[in-house]
Amino acid sequence: HLVIAGGRLRGTMYGVYTFLESLGCRWVTSKVSRMPRMDRVGVGPIDETQVPVLEYREPFYTDAFDGDWAARNKANGTHHRLDKTRGGKVKYSHFVHTFYSIIPPDKYFAEHPEYFSEIDGKRTAERAQLCLTNPDVLRITIETVKRWIKEDPEATIFSVSQNDWGGWCQCENCRRVDEEEGSHSGTIIRFVNKVAEAIEKEHPNVFIDTLAYQYSRKPPRITRPRHNVIVRLCSIECCFSHPLAECPEDRSFVEDIRGWARITERLYVWDYVTNFAHYIMPFPNLFSLKPNVKFFVEHNVKGIFEEGNYSPGGHGEFAELRAYMLAKILWDPDCDDRKVMDEFLEGYYGKGAPFIRDYIELIHRETSGRGIHVHIFDPPKKLALSPQVIAEAERLFDEAERAAEDEEVLMRVKVARLPIWYVRMETADRLTPELERIAVEFFRVAAQAGITNISEGRRIDWYRGVIRERWGLEV
Repeated sequence: HLVIAGGRLRGTMYGVYTFLESLGCRWVTSKVSRMPRMDRVGVGPIDETQVPVLEYREPFYTDAFDGDWAARNKANGTHHRLDKTRGGKVKYSHFVHTFYSIIPPDKYFAEHPEYFSEIDGKRTAERAQLCLTNPDVLRITIETVKRWIKEDPEATIFSVSQNDWGGWCQCENCRRVDEEEGSHSGTIIRFVNKVAEAIEKEHPNVFIDTLAYQYSRKPPRITRPRHNVIVRLCSIECCFSHPLAECPEDRSFVEDIRGWARITERLYVWDYVTNFAHYIMPFPNLFSLKPNVKFFVEHNVKGIFEEGNYSPGGHGEFAELRAYMLAKILWDPDCDDRKVMDEFLEGYYGKGAPFIRDYIELIHRETSGRGIHVHIFDPPKKLALSPQVIAEAERLFDEAERAAEDEEVLMRVKVARLPIWYVRMETADRLTPELERIAVEFFRVAAQAGITNISEGRRIDWYRGVIRERWGLEV
């Protein structure tokens, strides 16, 4: 007899998929899978139990939103299309940057400017936050969160979190709290604790989420987050070409996560795994993914949101590879990440896989290996790829294209090649016949692949205009 069972439907499904993986099945993307043919399946003695160390696991990539892919690869984030038949998910309500959803300036500012930040002696709602020591702000927030809970009873996490800019309140009361706490997170945690306390009796299984982000990243000196508060620590400023624990640029982040780990029962991380200013550009972080997740887990982190390219058309630089690797690493931070990478490359690029792997090694060796620090908004010139490295990359892609078994695999290889072409277009001093050919082919492949965005805020058509203005090319 073979018994596969989990604590809930999702756990049982994970057990079934794990058993199928032991037979060689892989679901590398939402559309590409590997199913070995077997005349007979032999099963020896099995006594295996798996319990994930992370309760919340979200690779935030377009292809990863697919419910079947997420279930099969054990991702359970709020954006994955996981209905009850697929085991459900960890569901957020009002995911992030919610201050102005709670107290909209167009509704309140005219009559109650005191609800909003005082900056340089003046109340403002323009790129500002809320006044978190104002009792009416607390009252409205509690009322709003209680309404959200009624409107979305399946959600278990409700975000009460700062807007996506600075502008914290400098009024006398807020400033005094922040000075006592040694951080702007002081007013936030005290405020969120009161919200969490107010909803706990009626909703004991609900958590209030907030951010430790940019100006609030440093933990407070005195106040501890309540047991029903989730703090999401954000790594936005960090270098990602080297493991966080090893990079001198990331020492302040390491210090902050250690501080939060000491005081927080439920610490989550909002991590960043692509270049948001240049989706189609080499981002040599693939060998930092596992060390970083292990580092988070070692510091009491219970959930991780890995923000990648979530644009409608997806793709970008190795988007599907990262989603797959992250799903496996988030489930098992001790997994063999090189083996995981290889099984993706073999399943996705077929006989071209060895050349793609050599290209990945080349780019990582020539950037992170040379001490180049990579951040999420760096320009292509930051990589400092030499003509020799570019030439070797082109040679490897030529080999991978020749090895492609069919047109579908060939297109995947061409999409993987776009980042090298993008670097060449963005670092060239002048237009040459070869660059003209590359530019035309770049946009042809991008269109055929359905790529919609060149960056988080700009569409691919915007980049067409850039090339047209720069070189007079109609592409």
